[in-house]
Amino acid sequence: MLRWRTATALILAPVVLGAIALGGWAVLALVLIVVALAAHELSQALRPLPFPAALGAGVLPVLLSIPYDTEGILVGTLLGLPWALFWLAGKPEARTLRAVLALLLMAVWIGAPLSLLGLTAELENGVIFVLIAVVGPWVSDAGAYFAGRSFGRHPLFPSLSPKKTVEGGIGGLVLTVAVVGAVAHWVIGLTPLESVLAGAAISVFSQSGDLFESVLKRILDLKDLGNTLPGHGGILDRIDSLLFTAPAVYYILLLV
Repeated sequence: MLRWRTATALILAPVVLGAIALGGWAVLALVLIVVALAAHELSQALRPLPFPAALGAGVLPVLLSIPYDTEGILVGTLLGLPWALFWLAGKPEARTLRAVLALLLMAVWIGAPLSLLGLTAELENGVIFVLIAVVGPWVSDAGAYFAGRSFGRHPLFPSLSPKKTVEGGIGGLVLTVAVVGAVAHWVIGLTPLESVLAGAAISVFSQSGDLFESVLKRILDLKDLGNTLPGHGGILDRIDSLLFTAPAVYYILLLV
């Protein structure tokens, strides 16, 4: 398991970081690939959900964000539902509450947040902020893991994620504030207070995204949403935090 996990990380990390470094269309292309993989996972996990229905619901916000920015994201999210219903109309076996939930998730939970990541890459200092949105959750996870292993005593949300502890959550927060705050201050030029608040927001939203997926899997009574990435589970297991940090980073960028 560790061998596959390491191999997958060594392959994916350069691809992701390279796309971020190129910015613009490279980030957008990566976003579209991730949306397609997420649609595949949900269509498999919630069969008989048609893949084209899930794909359209997730891709429309991304595509319409290109010419129309945030207004396009809103319109794409709204259009995702009639698009999906068109596909469900001819498949009675797919017209279930789970399928409708999955389609809403594709539009609101996956398509819209990742669209904002693409828009972030187009703004001033956008590449650095995209890097913060993607790498920030990695930093938070690392801080939470080591702090939890060393000092974890009090469960954070035992009914959702028994291994997460209050001490781990604090460790993730502290490390993210230190790393992201330093980048935000010295590279982007935010004030010390803005840098600390940005780092804290990234950690809080990152951990919230992870917990959201845990809640979702329990609602759907699923152990995993997919197994696309060897050693890592599904693509949604890798981007659950990003789906919360991407909108946070976009609006932090607009505020500062």
